[in-house]
Amino acid sequence: MSARSALRRYMLVNFLTWLPPGLMMASMVLLMTDRGLSLAQIGLSVTVFSIVTVSLELPTGGLADVVGRRMVLAASAVFTVAGLALMSVSTTFWMFVLSGVLKGVARALSSGPATSWYVDTLHGIEGHEADLKPGLARGGAMESVALCAGVLVGGGLPLLVPPSLMLPLAAPPLLGAVAAVVLLVVVVFALPEPAHERRSLASVLREVPATVTGGVRLAVGGAMLRRLMVAAAASGVVLMTIELLTPGRLAELAGTAERGSLVYAVVAALGFAGSATGSALAP
Repeated sequence: MSARSALRRYMLVNFLTWLPPGLMMASMVLLMTDRGLSLAQIGLSVTVFSIVTVSLELPTGGLADVVGRRMVLAASAVFTVAGLALMSVSTTFWMFVLSGVLKGVARALSSGPATSWYVDTLHGIEGHEADLKPGLARGGAMESVALCAGVLVGGGLPLLVPPSLMLPLAAPPLLGAVAAVVLLVVVVFALPEPAHERRSLASVLREVPATVTGGVRLAVGGAMLRRLMVAAAASGVVLMTIELLTPGRLAELAGTAERGSLVYAVVAALGFAGSATGSALAP
């Protein structure tokens, strides 16, 4: 495999990893509202997703060193398929919560293995002096491109789906599940496992408490890091509030939930386009 081929595969996997979340993003809150969930229940469902993701970040972080990068990415794709397929047919609060759990597991599993695969592969081709910055920047740009394209398609799709066929707002997450199946196929057949250091599961799990303790001590001990943590937490609260409240308000202004989904998609796509441009220019 050449360096150019490795970069193309890395960019494709990054694109397909973030396409399913992009597809379901614009319609998610509106779908839950249409199924009868209150704003508090929607917020709780999203919070469950966030808690699962954060809780599993460290335990799953070293899993790729145990079972391989490709295996972890494939597992992430499977959980994404399950989570989005369940979301498209969910009719109760607890079904949406379970969908959030599955999506949280998928998100935690997808955090890191693709980048590790590219780094290990490029090191195997060009040695440890290989310049990683351009490839990693392009991979980051593809994530934002996928979110931008996905949110536009997912936002407009409910306007094209006949209500007699299915609930229009349920079509985007179902299409996201299909996209995750494509990701699974690509990961299994197009990502040969690179050579890397193998570790035992026990050693990975033993490191988790020490890593958490060290991270907290580092963040609390430095004034600059404390300010960064406060800023990150504040921006997270603001963004979550916007994501929960904006779709419903835009649906009211647009007249229907389907039109509101499209308007929200356009607004979100502009942000992702800016993010993609920044990632591409970063090197």
